[in-house]
Amino acid sequence: MKKVSVVVPCYNAARYLDKCITQLLHQTIGIEDMEILLVDDASTDGGETRALIEGYEKQFPDTIIAVFLEQNLRQGGARNVGVSYASGEYVTFCDADDWLLEEALEHSYDTAKEHDADVVEFLRLDVTSRDISVKLKKGDKNELTLLDTEEKKKQFLVDSQRTFSSQNILFRLSLIRENHILFAEHLIFEEPSFMVQTWLYEKRHYFLDEQLYICFLSPGSTMRSDWEREHKWDNLSVWNFLMESLSDKGVFERYQLELGYLFFDWGFGLSLCLPFQKGCELTMEEVRALARVTIDWFPELLQNPYVLRENNWNHFLRSVLEKEIFDQGIDDRDLQEINGFLKRSL
Repeated sequence: MKKVSVVVPCYNAARYLDKCITQLLHQTIGIEDMEILLVDDASTDGGETRALIEGYEKQFPDTIIAVFLEQNLRQGGARNVGVSYASGEYVTFCDADDWLLEEALEHSYDTAKEHDADVVEFLRLDVTSRDISVKLKKGDKNELTLLDTEEKKKQFLVDSQRTFSSQNILFRLSLIRENHILFAEHLIFEEPSFMVQTWLYEKRHYFLDEQLYICFLSPGSTMRSDWEREHKWDNLSVWNFLMESLSDKGVFERYQLELGYLFFDWGFGLSLCLPFQKGCELTMEEVRALARVTIDWFPELLQNPYVLRENNWNHFLRSVLEKEIFDQGIDDRDLQEINGFLKRSL
């Protein structure tokens, strides 16, 4: 068994995949103790990405496994396929335009073994240049969190410091497989569908205070027309997928208050915000639809103690839901107030 599997989704990645793979091949854990799964997510660049992946697989047949998808599944689906091929004790994810510091796999794996951790979370650095040279930085806030009771898991779920990033994390592969943890497919903003399930099933979570993952922030962005046509409701769809998955597994009821708060903040709240980041405004019908989906999942949401915490954001979101539930629906004046608040907040 390999120590670590690294899943790399690749879509039209020929321009930047070399750095990602080179950094992986130079990991201090040793090439014999790792495998790299390059998942070509039905690239449309005339075979450039496929040829590059095939070349690496031919050069490193004992380390690199190439997988070619016939249908584009987006990041989440490509990661799911990669995990299905993985054979390592632990698995991690790296986007094709990002890279890991050379010590990343060794330090995270050794930490996982030392503390018998299901998950090892480490720090990431966001950069805007691919030519930047980054050295390892260590802090002094290493911490093991035991999640061996429901109460501990509940507190962990609603921790305001939690993020949904799955790349800067090492996962025990058996944890993912035994609990059938999957990313939502065909969607962007897919991370919560995987990470929330991981938090619910893991028992030992280690925070490694080392900056090991380098995330390249591309200057490009989805055009407004593409956003409205393809992705406007992806975030809500991801949260629906997550709730359906947890319902099917019989977990939803036990953590309904905590999941309700996450849906309120990130499912409902973020879905209200995202269109404004693309220069769009929501219609009255769209706001009402978002509110109804939220209340359908969590009919008692406005009595949720987490939702009742007093801050401007919670107050705003509660007011939108209250208008829909108690005031015979959102009207044109309400819509102006909602759009105005969102514009001022972003």
